[in-house]
Amino acid sequence: MGLPAIPDAYLVPVILILTFVVSALLSLIFCGIARLLFPKFRSGEHKPGHHRSDLRSDLPASGREIKTIELPLVGGPSFTLAMLITGLVAGYLLFHTGEQWTLLLIGLGATLGFMLIGLVDDWHKVYSKEGLSERAKFSSLFVLSVAAGACYFFLTPKGPESYSPYIGLPIIGHLICPNASPEMSACPLHPGELAYYAWLVFLVLMTGVTGSVTSLAVDFSDGLDGLAGGLVFSAALAFGIVTTGIIDRPEGQVVEVLSLLCAGSTLGYLPWNWPSAWAARGRRSSAKRLAQIYMGDSGALALGGLLAMIAIFDRQETLLFLVGAAFVLEGLSALSARLITRFYRRQLHILRFASTREFIPHTEFPRPFLATPLHHHFDLLGWDRRRLVYGAWALGACFAVLGVMVGLAPETWQRYLGRILVLLLAWIVWSSGSWTRRYFVGKHPPERSRRRRLALYYGFPYRIMGIPLYHLVEVIEASEDVIETPAEELALWQRMTIFDARAMLGLYCYRAGYYPAALAQWTRIPAGNRALRPAIARLLEELDSRLALEKQETQPIKREDLLRQQEPPLITGNLGPADVPNPHEPVSGTEAEAVQESWPLPVTKTVEETAERQSTSGSDRLPPEALPRDTRLETSYNGHSAPEARHLAATTGMEERKPTSTGSSQAARTRGRSHSPLSWLQRLLHRGARSSHPSQQRL
Repeated sequence: MGLPAIPDAYLVPVILILTFVVSALLSLIFCGIARLLFPKFRSGEHKPGHHRSDLRSDLPASGREIKTIELPLVGGPSFTLAMLITGLVAGYLLFHTGEQWTLLLIGLGATLGFMLIGLVDDWHKVYSKEGLSERAKFSSLFVLSVAAGACYFFLTPKGPESYSPYIGLPIIGHLICPNASPEMSACPLHPGELAYYAWLVFLVLMTGVTGSVTSLAVDFSDGLDGLAGGLVFSAALAFGIVTTGIIDRPEGQVVEVLSLLCAGSTLGYLPWNWPSAWAARGRRSSAKRLAQIYMGDSGALALGGLLAMIAIFDRQETLLFLVGAAFVLEGLSALSARLITRFYRRQLHILRFASTREFIPHTEFPRPFLATPLHHHFDLLGWDRRRLVYGAWALGACFAVLGVMVGLAPETWQRYLGRILVLLLAWIVWSSGSWTRRYFVGKHPPERSRRRRLALYYGFPYRIMGIPLYHLVEVIEASEDVIETPAEELALWQRMTIFDARAMLGLYCYRAGYYPAALAQWTRIPAGNRALRPAIARLLEELDSRLALEKQETQPIKREDLLRQQEPPLITGNLGPADVPNPHEPVSGTEAEAVQESWPLPVTKTVEETAERQSTSGSDRLPPEALPRDTRLETSYNGHSAPEARHLAATTGMEERKPTSTGSSQAARTRGRSHSPLSWLQRLLHRGARSSHPSQQRL
């Protein structure tokens, strides 16, 4: 059968629109069918980390069942199949030259190859519980991209033709185009010339790097429901709009078809992976999850590879970095975190921990983000996942619009303005990690009121034109009256790490007598970071003793037993929750209420008074001599001994004040009792009990 005739100018746009619509519909249908046929094709890979709060950090990677919270990895093969079918039909209707068919087959073949590499990776995750190694994955992607670049060079007329801006480079330009001039946009080369082989090496390496890096960047961004799909849609649609300027050329129609195939198939996949506020664990764990399938590595690598082929065929590699700046940020964040952590591990010496021999976790390093890739940073901050994805889509759309502006602008200054705006927007997003990564302890509300409570914030403690540069994370039970010294007052509103902020909040809750709240704050700090703050461990031991006394037990209860009494996790299925809590999430009220049900809010007093109160309620009298030596010391209203308070103050940057007299200590205890909402009722009941048993009153 011969090739069809060239459609007229009015029929080409109709066929292109049908290509977009049909690819979207086929992708939607194939994803639904694959979800029904392969419901058990779910990843069993173990990915530890705070950003994966749905996984346990202590379980081995092998021997684990399929998790009910994972979704089938069938989106990638489904919309890739839709792209292949629709692309071949569109080629049959539009293309009549061998050059166009060659370009189309190279693009679709490379997309199929990227998908197969990702499918092998997904297959290993499902049945071997561990995907391909990073080296094997990158090597496979690089080899496939090099092969696509070689096919483009040898099989197409445009392949052995160097073009700008490379021919204008100082050294490389002379090698790939000896007779280059400022007016030239392309330089045809012929076999036998040195420039011919130099351009072959340059084109193959450039295609290899562009294809592998772009596919991996899209794979990095595939961490939340709908995130990668929406970003790819805007980037592919931007390429489709820019390509309309060269649609009259043979290669222009091929690039347009590939762009519409990429955008349409992604659009058909998005309803099956629509973002929601669902989280496996956390404040919004009860929200309904809308996503039903994943694209997997097969889909992410296929979409990234197709975007790279579109940029190569369109000779717009620089435009790819503009319209896909969101992917650039995701990839750079992952790469920079790995390089920075290795450099800090070898070269950085933190003076604060110079006197300790404890292992310093990487979370104590001054890294730009809490977790990488970039979207995990904002997920750790507790942002609503649906709004986070919508914001990322809007950011990707802004990059796409600016890229279209650069690609279609007739004037040079307009193109440079677009590039500058892209760089400025990318810098703002990148720098947002530094100011959202730092926390501070302040008062809530910040304005002067009758009685303010202490709170945890992240960001900068400033307002600009009425716009706050901070975000309120949580408000604790302790009020501002717990602040004792000017040094502690100065420690407020100062930016610090989340672990120092949790340590301060725990101390203030401990002073006010809210022991369960203090325990909830301190246990939010991971064990490795808590080991660098030994004062917390000593206060936790004293807290165990006090909680045991409040429950009228003669032996301190272990913290492990205390944590078991908290409410059960919200995850159901065959996988337990994470052992290490997320320190960046606010402490929910149920965490402290589960402990307060067993221990009521205590009236802070000396340990001898607590022991005598215990003797009035039972026959087992606990004499003060039987108490540990540390707990028999008379304390101020803050509930801990002076040496421990000074040590914790030195650790957190605060200063502890000693009581100078018995009267001041009594006044402090009176202030401490006024902090509790139930203190007046407890004092009344306590006085009634003492008046009914005058023989047991203290002398």
